[in-house]
Amino acid sequence: MEAIGETGQMAVGQERPIGEVYNGFTYFADGDVVVAKITPCFENGKGALAAGLINGVGFGTTELHVMRALPDVAPRWLLYLTQTHTFRKLGEAEMYGAGGQKRVPEDFIKDHRIALPDLEEQEHIANFLDWKTGQIDALIDKKVGLSGTLKGLDLLAEYRSALITAAVTGQIDVRGVAVPSAA
Repeated sequence: MEAIGETGQMAVGQERPIGEVYNGFTYFADGDVVVAKITPCFENGKGALAAGLINGVGFGTTELHVMRALPDVAPRWLLYLTQTHTFRKLGEAEMYGAGGQKRVPEDFIKDHRIALPDLEEQEHIANFLDWKTGQIDALIDKKVGLSGTLKGLDLLAEYRSALITAAVTGQIDVRGVAVPSAA
């Protein structure tokens, strides 16, 4: 779980023989979206898009749900969907278990219904969010670097979350926004 971040990143590169991880771990592949299922990791937004995995496959904690995008779903858009306030709150409401061991059930993931824009619009939304969240994350890193503390960053994190939710759910129209290409 420590390799999965709260803003969509995943640390990759650790190698182990397949025999050590084949049983007792969760399998995923490049392009899959992984989402923490256990509290407090789910509520904190732990999830990532698997990319750059050695041999294209990875194994992680059993406390992950794995989502594989269908051909009409952009994996980056799917990741952003899992970061929306709505997705997180609905998943939290479905958790079962006691105390600190509550989990989001697999049925929540399988049965979650969404309005699905066409693939081109999904890609545009994901590009827009990559750009805007990158700017927000850079501001956060700069503020932490200057002050050495996370104090006062709640508003930036809240804005980041609200922006993702608004873009993915169609509350803001990003179609006319020119997104700079990654260089």
